[in-house]
Amino acid sequence: MKKNLFICSSNFTILNSINTVINNSVFKNSESDLIIFHRTDDMKSLSSKIKKTNIFKNVFDFPFIEKKNIFFFIYTILFPKKFIRNNIFKNKSKELIKNKYDTIISQNMLYISIFRGLSKAKLFLIDEGLSSYTSRTINPKKRSVYFHIANKILFKNKLKHENISYLLYEPKISFSKNNQILELSKINYKNNLLFNNLFNYKINNLYKYNKFIYLGVPIYGLKDLMINLKNTPKNFEEKSKSLISKLFKSLKYNKLIYRPHPIENIEIDKNNDNFIIDNYKNMWEIECQNQIRNDHILISFFSTACFTPKLLFDKEPYVIIIYKILNFKFFNADKLLDRLKSIYSDPDKIIIIKDISELYKTIQKLESLSIIDNKNK
Repeated sequence: MKKNLFICSSNFTILNSINTVINNSVFKNSESDLIIFHRTDDMKSLSSKIKKTNIFKNVFDFPFIEKKNIFFFIYTILFPKKFIRNNIFKNKSKELIKNKYDTIISQNMLYISIFRGLSKAKLFLIDEGLSSYTSRTINPKKRSVYFHIANKILFKNKLKHENISYLLYEPKISFSKNNQILELSKINYKNNLLFNNLFNYKINNLYKYNKFIYLGVPIYGLKDLMINLKNTPKNFEEKSKSLISKLFKSLKYNKLIYRPHPIENIEIDKNNDNFIIDNYKNMWEIECQNQIRNDHILISFFSTACFTPKLLFDKEPYVIIIYKILNFKFFNADKLLDRLKSIYSDPDKIIIIKDISELYKTIQKLESLSIIDNKNK
């Protein structure tokens, strides 16, 4: 029987890994283990719940790898078994080391470079959002110095992007040219209760009665999406915050739900009557599963979150993209948006805004449609 090793440190990729094991025929008739790097405190509880499901034969727990110096990184690559023995929780290192995996599925190249030394496995990167489709995750120019050194000295350039395969929900929109891509099945509604329980979903009606949603981002994180960081103006963050403020004032008849990013600092007046902050802190993917419909309006600079309903659940809410108002270019963003439109049954529901006046007109038009829809219900 074939053995697979999944390596994750985020709820999103853990969700995708579970979905891969239970819904994809390629992995159904094989044996899978899971490694979880505990990036946040809630990973302990999540790991415990996953173990009780028996979806994976083994679940191995590791502390999150903080960014350390190059010597630590090289040491980890050179001596993966020592790294495992010194860091794995509950002393299960022997069980992990002795397994010869046929496939290693990771959320990033860092984990692949660490565990690649355990066996001559086939390597996959699992869907981690839009960066997986733009080829940013394997683009040599986007890789760290640590990775390049490890690849050249330790792996003799065997970790080339051509040798990495992908597991993606929508292969047809990927920019990857020379990589094998396996299609992930959409998340099945029959698994709703399973995911609600695993990810500690708090029942609410917030999105049932409010259609307009702003998906927050850490402003500094937007810089990583830019083609050229050196050209970032000094007032970038101020312009971004000003745009968000104008967005909140654009609705006349509806309140906007402000869905903060997990690592975002909210720097606006929380007592503003124009919006409601989502304080339930449920995993966005699970909210998409339970509440997001085709008539919702998702507003974002440019993020995976606004396309999660389509990629994972084949739902088609309106999507309003506002990054172009700032006059900056994001890596492969324009081409990717064209491809995302191609998988929507109604491409006009993806709206790319170029200036403030267009934003106001679009919001006004969608508010009018919302009022008509509500009257017809």
